[in-house]
Amino acid sequence: RVMPEDNNPIPHWQRQDLPPMLSRRFEFETYAETRHFLDGVAMLAEEAGLYPNLSFSKTYVSVTIDADGKQVGPDCVALAQKIDGLVSPAT
Repeated sequence: RVMPEDNNPIPHWQRQDLPPMLSRRFEFETYAETRHFLDGVAMLAEEAGLYPNLSFSKTYVSVTIDADGKQVGPDCVALAQKIDGLVSPAT
């Protein structure tokens, strides 16, 4: 079940309750930008101790933060916000 946008604590991310997760697709113009973003996500994931599922191609990355069967909590939201910080607001 996808939650309405007004119940979502962070814009641009899609929140789902069954199973509980946050997801967002990021688009880039070059592979170098994509790689730089992936490296940043890896660093943030290590710091948070949360490891999102990533699927990517040359110019996009799809990020899914799985809440492991629990509710999407503050730790998931904080990681999503930090990942947002890796890109400009226009992305």
